[in-house]
Amino acid sequence: MPLKRVVLVLELFAVLAAAAFVVMLLVYKGSGSGATSVGAQLFSTNCSSCHGANARGGIGPKLAGQVTKDFPNEADQIAFVKRGKGTMPSFAGDLTDDQIKQIVEYTRSLGG
Repeated sequence: MPLKRVVLVLELFAVLAAAAFVVMLLVYKGSGSGATSVGAQLFSTNCSSCHGANARGGIGPKLAGQVTKDFPNEADQIAFVKRGKGTMPSFAGDLTDDQIKQIVEYTRSLGG
């Protein structure tokens, strides 16, 4: 009988630990500023296929920790995203000015 009780306690502990883990994931995913999380979502949808999920590079160049060096002025980066150049497509017709600004702000907030 005592062994069954130990197993029951361990099972209960495992269920509670799993539930706590799920809650922590949801809280973590929901944290962050509104603009950054919107920018992150827009980046994921529109940019990550080339620049990588964490903006660490892929087909396109690394942005995390680099984009502020390449574009010290945020307005220059916004203009680049709008008009595109070379393999970088123009997003002027696909995204609003506000959406482009949110993506730019997100990429500028990423560390290397």
